[in-house]
Amino acid sequence: RYHGLFQPGEPVWITEKIHGANGRFGCVKKVHDTLHGEIETDEFHCGSKTEWKRPSSTNLWWRALEGCPELKSFLQKNPSITVYGEVYGQVQDLKYGVAPGEVRVAVFDLMKDGGTWMDPVEARELGWQLPWVPVVAKDWPFCYELLDELAEQDSRIPGANHCAEGIVVRPMKERSDMEVGRVCLKLVSSRYLSR
Repeated sequence: RYHGLFQPGEPVWITEKIHGANGRFGCVKKVHDTLHGEIETDEFHCGSKTEWKRPSSTNLWWRALEGCPELKSFLQKNPSITVYGEVYGQVQDLKYGVAPGEVRVAVFDLMKDGGTWMDPVEARELGWQLPWVPVVAKDWPFCYELLDELAEQDSRIPGANHCAEGIVVRPMKERSDMEVGRVCLKLVSSRYLSR
């Protein structure tokens, strides 16, 4: 619908759209006064796209965080970064080969303090140890006519034996549009829609 936001030939970053639950994760360093001086602790935060969740061993987002030591380690080392990802597995009807009762997280974005999104290359260099969503194409010259072909492919998640939900297309350098906001658009697969 908004493909006109991209210029023909503009370099774009394309990733697989994962079918799950949108999540965000962060860590705040807390300083506590004790009888023996100050101590610093890590306070983790998890949430859906619109709501932070209370800590719970049964909560989907907390289960994803606890099951991903790479994510916890990254958050501890980078308290000024909020990690955005898709919690998947035993979440929706596409299971991606994940065992019953298990969930995983696939990171798709990093946000700096102040609400600034990181460019895709910069984000992956900083968070090299994170479990990222699969890349479909990078620094690819935008061509609207070829997007459907990319969206219709099988999932690239190891162990998945089904189609991808689709693709997410974004510019190599973050930018915004006055009408839609952030230029980061998805194209849903017709195979996914007709499953």
